[in-house]
Amino acid sequence: MKLIAEWRQSWRLWSVRVSALGAAVFAFLLAAPDQALAIWNALPIEVKAHLPNQQELGLALLTAAAVARVLKQKEASDGQPR
Repeated sequence: MKLIAEWRQSWRLWSVRVSALGAAVFAFLLAAPDQALAIWNALPIEVKAHLPNQQELGLALLTAAAVARVLKQKEASDGQPR
């Protein structure tokens, strides 16, 4: 296994950002399940109806990370692609 050429700049890749968002949400749910449940219970029914369930959310994040990885992203100011 080899690192990509500009691995120190990997935080700029959208696939890394989407994966980090998913990891942060998952970590919050594991660290504070009572607060997550309180937030969920505080949401109006209309809002809850528009939110995906757990499986759909996980699938959406994985799909978004894969799509973000293959899309061409803007070049950095130093001319290197991100």
